[in-house]
Amino acid sequence: MNTTYGVLNNSSLIVDTDKLRENVRTILRSLPAGTKLIPVVKDDAYGMGMVGVARTLSAFPEIGCFAVANVSEGVTLRREGIRQDILIMGSTLPFQYAPAVECDLTVTVSRLGMVPELAEVCKAQSKPLNVQIKLETGMHRIGVEPGEELAALIGELKAAQEWVHVTGAFSHFAWPGNAEVCEAQYKKLLAGAEQLKAAGIPVPMCHISASESSELFPQYALDAVRIGRRLYMDHPKKPLGNIQEVVSWRSYLTNVKQRHAGDSLAYFGKYVLDKDTVVATVGVGYGDGLNEKLVACHAPVLVGGKRCPLLACCMDQCFVDVT
Repeated sequence: MNTTYGVLNNSSLIVDTDKLRENVRTILRSLPAGTKLIPVVKDDAYGMGMVGVARTLSAFPEIGCFAVANVSEGVTLRREGIRQDILIMGSTLPFQYAPAVECDLTVTVSRLGMVPELAEVCKAQSKPLNVQIKLETGMHRIGVEPGEELAALIGELKAAQEWVHVTGAFSHFAWPGNAEVCEAQYKKLLAGAEQLKAAGIPVPMCHISASESSELFPQYALDAVRIGRRLYMDHPKKPLGNIQEVVSWRSYLTNVKQRHAGDSLAYFGKYVLDKDTVVATVGVGYGDGLNEKLVACHAPVLVGGKRCPLLACCMDQCFVDVT
């Protein structure tokens, strides 16, 4: 079954949900026993439609958690009927605490002072909140450093344990294709998790691996892997050959005409034809998300099943050589 978004526009994003399901089955088969799959559906599921993708994947009994970037995405999933755990991987700001508690989202604790703030909101709603601890291992984006900073956070967690419940700890590989960097970050994550456990803070779920690291370094699977890009496509440089491309972007030829050597296309004579060419205009451009770098290197599009190079691009139209 295919799901089509934007059918009234000049272009449509086609998501083949049968292929999406098969990719999920392939990923699940590749995971070690006991390792869970956390689909990452942030940023509208990488543009594929967050609600549609989450609904499709929520039918898998093996999937008990989705990951998103912010509270707004989590609230949207809840309102659309997604009942699995929803992990907010990014920073949650104080004005977002109340809806996070109300919607039973799992908030990432990434700084000191956050836990007591959350506890106050939980008390006000008479409702506890699940959290996961983001450990800083080398990305230097958000997170708590193992050692003294984590020790201070442990104190905050113990003081708020009636209201704030830890369900996991995680980090993120800064250079997922670099074996040495990944190994160092992996060890730092484990050290932080051990520090939590030694202090009496349980860590039911520990995870660091995402799409690329799960392909290149499966030894870092731990309790869960967070998979986004790999749901839809194989590794772009080192494909394993077992993941299908799920998505196609389709538009229409709005004009086809014989052009002549020396004719220019697009604004400011952006592209000048060096020979007589049959040029088609297509109803999408950079305003629709067509990356101009693809146009600059004359990347191909399929026209009638044949590869035809892009020539130039405007905001909502582009030019293709269909000679």
